[in-house]
Amino acid sequence: MFSLPRPLTRILLALLMPLTILVVPTNPARAEIAPPWCGTPEPDAAASLPDGTQPTHPAGSFPHIPHYAIGCTLESIAARSDGRMAVQVVGRSALGRDMFLVTINALDTPRQRREFHAWQQVRKVALSDPAAGQRLLDRFGDEVKVPLFIQAGIHGNEYEGVDASMRIIERLATTPYGTDAEVDRILDHAVVLVNVIQNPDGRIAGTRANGNGFDLNRDYLTQSQPETRASVGIIQEWLPPDVLDLHGYVTPTLVEGTTKPHNPSIEYDLWLRWNQSRIDANEAALASVGLDITVPIDDWCADGGPPGPSGLCSDGNPPGPAVAEGWDDWGPFYTAMYAQHIGLNASTVEMCNRTDFACALPGTTLPPEKLGRLGSRLAQYTVAWSTLLFDVANRDDLLSDQLTFYRRGVQNAPRPECCPPPFDEANNWMHEYPTAFVIPMGTGQRSEVEANRLVDWLLTNGVVVEEAKQAFTFAGRQYEAGSYVIPMAQARRGLVDTALGIGVDISDDIGQLYAPPAAWSHGFLWGADVVLIPRGAQFAPQTNRVNRSSHLTGGVEPGVASGYALVVDSPTAVRTLNQLVGQGVPAQLATSSFGSATGGVLPAGSVLFPADAQTKVKLAAAGRANDLWFHRITGSTAMPALEAIDRVPRVLVLTGAANQDVWVLRNLGFPTDFISTAALNSAPEDPLPAYDLIWNTGAYPAAANPIARARLQAFFAGGGGYLGAGTNGAAFLTGGALVNGLTAASRSGNGRSAIVNWDNELGADSQLVGAFPARDTAIMDPPTWLTAVPPTWTVDGRLPGLPWSNVVASGFWSPDAQSASAPSSPVIVHGTATAGAARMVVFAMNPLYRADPEREWAMVAAAAYWTDR
Repeated sequence: MFSLPRPLTRILLALLMPLTILVVPTNPARAEIAPPWCGTPEPDAAASLPDGTQPTHPAGSFPHIPHYAIGCTLESIAARSDGRMAVQVVGRSALGRDMFLVTINALDTPRQRREFHAWQQVRKVALSDPAAGQRLLDRFGDEVKVPLFIQAGIHGNEYEGVDASMRIIERLATTPYGTDAEVDRILDHAVVLVNVIQNPDGRIAGTRANGNGFDLNRDYLTQSQPETRASVGIIQEWLPPDVLDLHGYVTPTLVEGTTKPHNPSIEYDLWLRWNQSRIDANEAALASVGLDITVPIDDWCADGGPPGPSGLCSDGNPPGPAVAEGWDDWGPFYTAMYAQHIGLNASTVEMCNRTDFACALPGTTLPPEKLGRLGSRLAQYTVAWSTLLFDVANRDDLLSDQLTFYRRGVQNAPRPECCPPPFDEANNWMHEYPTAFVIPMGTGQRSEVEANRLVDWLLTNGVVVEEAKQAFTFAGRQYEAGSYVIPMAQARRGLVDTALGIGVDISDDIGQLYAPPAAWSHGFLWGADVVLIPRGAQFAPQTNRVNRSSHLTGGVEPGVASGYALVVDSPTAVRTLNQLVGQGVPAQLATSSFGSATGGVLPAGSVLFPADAQTKVKLAAAGRANDLWFHRITGSTAMPALEAIDRVPRVLVLTGAANQDVWVLRNLGFPTDFISTAALNSAPEDPLPAYDLIWNTGAYPAAANPIARARLQAFFAGGGGYLGAGTNGAAFLTGGALVNGLTAASRSGNGRSAIVNWDNELGADSQLVGAFPARDTAIMDPPTWLTAVPPTWTVDGRLPGLPWSNVVASGFWSPDAQSASAPSSPVIVHGTATAGAARMVVFAMNPLYRADPEREWAMVAAAAYWTDR
């Protein structure tokens, strides 16, 4: 099934073209989806004129279907499909707009019904007993349907994939059976699933991001957004062995054959076998309509692009798998890379939309209907259609290899040798898996409620989770009954490994990434502690499989109390605190550590509540509802200095649009708005007095915005608080002459990013990170550190000293000359403005980054309450 190296393939294609009947997608007149649109017109950046008429379009363009017309158009097609097509609202966007899943599953003939029933039988055992699934396949032969998934419009301003998918739907749903052999083959042997528009908000607004400001193609591991969760649900339910995610724009059209680095948790040998051969079919189909193709792993050099006229890369090497970089499958946060962990094969398809002949085969001219936007729609249609035909033709072997992928997992088998030439490169990183992961409960777990949050994510993603029936000991450590065990002998072992493990340091193995981050880990970035059990360990605790996380008890500690304290150590604790303060429950902020009635040490940043009967009832209810304990304080406790909390801090984010930082702050329960510095400059009235603190990752306003500058100066002079992140977060303060002697540095470029270790400088007495352990982990994109801190400021956290392995836990950050000052440098600091009493905090990392580092959110909340005006 492996294909020839790409240059030789192209030569053979050129020679065989006159003799070969290639797939030529047809576009019958009935399939034209064009104005006038159905539905109630609404403003839509993708649409034609609001009244549905066709405006004058530039050459090679066409009126894209607006979102308001998608639902009613699909219903119209379904009504003409004789029951072979179903439409459902599978989810809603961040702003509440419908997402549509189309399922085309013809069940008209006995064979169609028999083949679908065969797939259903295989699906029942695929994850639990894949060997039995393969035996079923052997019995069924080629009489089995295959589910195939196409997704379009994940980036709202990459339009044509949606329009191409609508054409595919129309052709499959309404072509009379027996009149189109290709349609018949697909209907007979496939269930075609189409997520027509993954990002309705972005399509309407003409933006890449969704309504919350998220790039959804970076959210497939975190799954913070409703659109992502809807898509993940489809993939988990149907287990499609091949997935296409339709994007734009690359010249010529790029069908994703990924360059190094390859995610070590992917069964790369199986993926490569099907990806390369399917791309051959895509290439032949594109060539049949005069369009060229880009396949990065075959065509590119180490610099992330094709070679020059000589055919050699600038470093003298030929392009291809040994050297190609710049379009990797390292991060599991992309649609296609997540799908690789669930199914088998997947590709992002980046259509070409040039109005010259740059999309065409070399030396080929194209007619107007194959140029520009029309050409990009044709490219997406052609790749998708040829993929359906290829997968249908090879469905038995494709499904069998998917079950081999699952069988390796269920057996926790050793990783195989990978791969035949020219892919026999060390850069495939198929490392061995551990025996298991443990998520402790009780002693040794920083937050049981966040441990449950992590378990819920695992269960949602099809992971087998077990619970210890009794306490056990491993490697000298005691684990309490109820601790979670995630065995690696399961079909989802690759996803478990990439989600819970710390990751790999690839700094010395590559020169660039397509996009950061180079590291991720729910186990080391979310709010629960996770322990790895090495491969080969003697490990056999008594466990039961669980289908939901355990119910935790919470409330107020029993006994006589003069007050109660909440340790703000998790996102759940932050939300609970904000809920109580928002209800008017009296609260005070501890500025240093202190003792509890049971003898433990409670950190600075904890919040104290009175013990009167009314408050106690509210605390008990909040504790039970959120699985949190409020610690008992007695009159004999030596109390720290306390500061009154009068309300939940009101936050203003300095940004021009809703973004991920805004979303996280709102998710935590902080009243949050945003404004650009330009809008702050032009607003008739100063909005800043309505807020208690500013969150910022941008530059200080330029001199061209004097009103904004004056308003900011007045805000801080009046005691307004400041939270800043990254180099800009520090430079903002010096740029506004608010603080002297604060500087930061970063190591950016080529996707550098990492999970780093950092040390809690003050322990439990840190106002910001008192609830954190002595050493913890954080994500940095790009790696950033503070090179100077005002002498009156306090360092709460800093990077460890050398060796470099102390600093970088995983990712892509080498100890080069530009990073020489990073070890031992501060990364979390707080203090006051040079003039006045405004409290300020600067994080070198961004604790709100992509809604991913949930374990860092507690420090943001502590900082917000400390800086609150």
